[in-house]
Amino acid sequence: MEQEKKMSTGTKVMTLIIVAIAGGLITKLPYLRETYMEPLQQATGATKTQLGILMSAYGIVNFICYFPGGILADKFSAKKLIMVSCFGTAAAGLWYWTMPGFTALVIIHAIFAVTTVFTFWAAMVKAINNLGGPEEQGRLFGFLEGGRGLIGTLAAFGSVAVFGMASDDVGGMKNAILYYSVLLIVAGVLAAIFMKDNKPLEEERQKNPLNMKDFLQVAKMPMVWLCGVLGVCNYSALIFHGYVTAYLSEAYGLSSTTVANLSIVRTYFMMMVGAFVAGLISDKVGSRIKFIQWAFLGMAIFATVYVVLPTSGSAAVPLIVANFVCFGLCLYSIKALYFSTIDEVFVPKKLAGTASGVISLVTYSVEMFLYTVSGNMVDKYADTATPLLGYKHCFIAMVVLSLIGFVVGFILLSMIKKAKANGAVAEA
Repeated sequence: MEQEKKMSTGTKVMTLIIVAIAGGLITKLPYLRETYMEPLQQATGATKTQLGILMSAYGIVNFICYFPGGILADKFSAKKLIMVSCFGTAAAGLWYWTMPGFTALVIIHAIFAVTTVFTFWAAMVKAINNLGGPEEQGRLFGFLEGGRGLIGTLAAFGSVAVFGMASDDVGGMKNAILYYSVLLIVAGVLAAIFMKDNKPLEEERQKNPLNMKDFLQVAKMPMVWLCGVLGVCNYSALIFHGYVTAYLSEAYGLSSTTVANLSIVRTYFMMMVGAFVAGLISDKVGSRIKFIQWAFLGMAIFATVYVVLPTSGSAAVPLIVANFVCFGLCLYSIKALYFSTIDEVFVPKKLAGTASGVISLVTYSVEMFLYTVSGNMVDKYADTATPLLGYKHCFIAMVVLSLIGFVVGFILLSMIKKAKANGAVAEA
């Protein structure tokens, strides 16, 4: 841990800020459809199905890139990888800005996957992991996730402003793409100027070039895979929770404005508050996994409330909105700590990137199918006598996933206790 001890507080804070800026901006371009579905269709001439194909291309390449990206992060400077990621995503964004044909758009989204996952994701985790020891990981990753949420929020509002400066939706879409591309160039420049280059990592890379040995070493660590199971339980529940706002509209007749405001609260406020609180409390508790375990129990309780509450009546609205906030805070507090567990399960610092690749591979694997599965669960009952039953099934799935996460947390804590009793220590 000598490297972390030598790092000044100013350097840590600056690194955390820059990585949060880059992390808050890096996925804005591939996920434009989430904010600008109709304008994006007009600007590109693509159908909704074709926009779905673009996201499928992005998701598939993402899945392929998580594991090798982890190995890459252990062999090369996080600073250089983050710079390459920002500049590479910006370059693809500038190509996107020209509004080329559909085939080119598929290629652009595949490039986005390379620059946002292969060269960036694990490098981001590695950069933050290297800022402190096991006792600091909770607040480091909590502040990273909270900072990403804050930057993402501010950038999103800025994109709306530049979008509105155009005379039509096509021009607005091009403005938004150019805006995000320029911001990524700025983020890359900030990383180049202010991030500390990890010289010991470069020396390690020369002695131990890119190979499969690191993956095999991490793959033999069952606790790393179980950390991935914690992540996939939480992320799957997050996908199901995305249907709650639609449920509030259909079951309780909440207005579109109210539902939109609740969506903003869920996407930004809960992410920021949950992340900051999780970071601080989990380090006070002394175990990120113990905090995650109890947050899963909270998720199970609040998901059960969704199941048992009546599906009509204005009297239930305040209770279900309060439940919405409580469940969301538990959900996003866990999300902030996915990678803070790496040190706690005795992964050597030099393999932190590879471990983050394995955890990401497991956690985000459900992106390839669960959006479709959950949509089908809801749509199955849409035109029946019980149109809300599909939502209830989503809530039951959230309960089950939360309980699995709680049990896995218990298993992990037992394995850690046993490993400590046998003299296991994390490698500095």
